[in-house]
Amino acid sequence: MPASVKGGIELRKALRKFSPDLAKETQQKMSGALKPITKSAKGYFPDDSSVLSGWLPRENSQSRFPTYSARQVKAGVGFKTSPSKPNRRGFRSLASVFNKTAAGAIYETMGRKTPSSVFVQNQNNKYGQSMKGNGKMEGRALYRTYEENQGKAREALLEAIKIAADKLNATAKARG
Repeated sequence: MPASVKGGIELRKALRKFSPDLAKETQQKMSGALKPITKSAKGYFPDDSSVLSGWLPRENSQSRFPTYSARQVKAGVGFKTSPSKPNRRGFRSLASVFNKTAAGAIYETMGRKTPSSVFVQNQNNKYGQSMKGNGKMEGRALYRTYEENQGKAREALLEAIKIAADKLNATAKARG
C-alpha cells in the first residue's frame, strides 16, 4: 500500500547537498529494505518448462506478442531508490520495485481484468499460480511478494527517511 510522505524529495536534495554521507546511508537502508522483495519475487516467476509452449521463443516467428524467457524475466526484476517523475496527479514515488520485461509484466498481471480468458485458464491449469493483492495492487510475483511482506519494506523505507530527516535537523541545529 502506498504511503504519502511530504517533503521527501526536498529532504533527499538537502541530504545530497549538505550531508552526502548521510544520503548514501539512507540509500543503503532503502536498498536493504527492497532487496528481499526483488529476490523473493524472482522465485515466483515460472521456469521455461512451466509456461505454455506457444509463449516460448520460436524460430522464424514473425509474431509481435513477447516470448517468455525465465532468465530474461528474472533478470528484469529490480528496484529503484531514486524519485520518479510526477504522474498526472502530481504524485511521485521515492522508491519502486519493477520488472522491465514485457513478458514479466504480462505474467504479473494476466487475469486481473479477464480471469476467464483462454490464455489465463491454460496457464493456470499448467502452473496453478494464484494472484494476491487487491484491485490495482494484485499480481502473481511482485505484488504477491509485497503482499506477503506485510508492509515491512514500506515501514523500513519510511523509517530510513525519518531517521535521515532527524539527523539532518540535528546537524542543522548544531551548526546554529
